[in-house]
Amino acid sequence: MLVGLLLPHKYHLKQQKTFLTTDIQQLSPLFDLQVWSRLMLWDRMQGTTDILISTPSTGVGAHATIQHQFGNAEITITKNKAQGIHFSVLINNEHTATGQLTLVPLENAVSVQWYLSGVIHSTIFGGYMALYVEYYVQQLMISGFNNLQTELKLRAST
Repeated sequence: MLVGLLLPHKYHLKQQKTFLTTDIQQLSPLFDLQVWSRLMLWDRMQGTTDILISTPSTGVGAHATIQHQFGNAEITITKNKAQGIHFSVLINNEHTATGQLTLVPLENAVSVQWYLSGVIHSTIFGGYMALYVEYYVQQLMISGFNNLQTELKLRAST
């Protein structure tokens, strides 16, 4: 347990993927929390008991709540730009994070950059929780990117 006190309580995630498309509009659904739910398969996460997504699910103030057997996570879009969004995350009304999702046009592609930085405020288990959140959320980001890649390929083939 003593080791948990020494572990950092902060976590930082950055995931980036380049999609071979020049049509940035194909990726703009990423600014919709309903799409996040589908791409990251929130309803299939073990222990999830309920998912609530606001209407509308885009734009400043749009929010989603994931109720899980271990607690709740709330995601709220705090800033909306043409090529990106900023969002905040609140876990169990105590632990906070902020993030960005940005589309960066390249010559023949679009790079999607997803960033999340947060802190766990629990004294004893905070370091362990930060490691868990970092690993788990990174897996969700990777899954989301892979599912989006599959969707785009399927759309292109029809």
